[in-house]
Amino acid sequence: MTERVKFGRGLIACPSCDALHRRPDESLTGDGHCVACGHKLFTRIPNSIQRTLALSLSGLVFFLPANIFPLVTLSSYGVHNQNELASGPIELLSSRMPAVSLLVFLTSIVFPILLLLCLGYVSACGQLDRFPDRSFTQVMRLLKKLYRWAMIDVYILACLVAFVKLADLAKVDPGTGLYCLAGVLACTVLASLSYDPDLLWSRYVTASERRRA
Repeated sequence: MTERVKFGRGLIACPSCDALHRRPDESLTGDGHCVACGHKLFTRIPNSIQRTLALSLSGLVFFLPANIFPLVTLSSYGVHNQNELASGPIELLSSRMPAVSLLVFLTSIVFPILLLLCLGYVSACGQLDRFPDRSFTQVMRLLKKLYRWAMIDVYILACLVAFVKLADLAKVDPGTGLYCLAGVLACTVLASLSYDPDLLWSRYVTASERRRA
């Protein structure tokens, strides 16, 4: 769903035809469609907030060893060379390509960890039913932009391509960091699939109405 469902006092408005519907109960699961035009209004996943929180925290736990341990070890004629996650941006910087180095650093390290932190934060707000007004709304909007730039899957794909290309020239051994990075990717994908922004916005609106009452 590309358009945001609008929430009001006990009502939601269809982004396609503006038809008003009663806000669905949080215990419901499955898809909800507009009775007027059939536009999908929401998708309820069982225990989505708890799942997103658990998976985002798991991804953060994997991220630390993914940055410490080597991703791959290259062995050729008795010479061993280990490469960590940060090796790529550093090598690009030393090769006088600062713009490319910065882009790789942001998309492979900064944005993925920021995405997991944001997912964990908004899920914790939903789980605890506490929504700081400014920070929650800002993080929710930031999440929408981060999905476009967190490209850790591209980094893993590049490692796999390197395995295939270098297999005939040197011995390539996957390191602990690569397995941890794969764990980060798995947790990020699963957390994104269980992430339900409409449910979080609904809880935020409900909490805001309670504070004003």
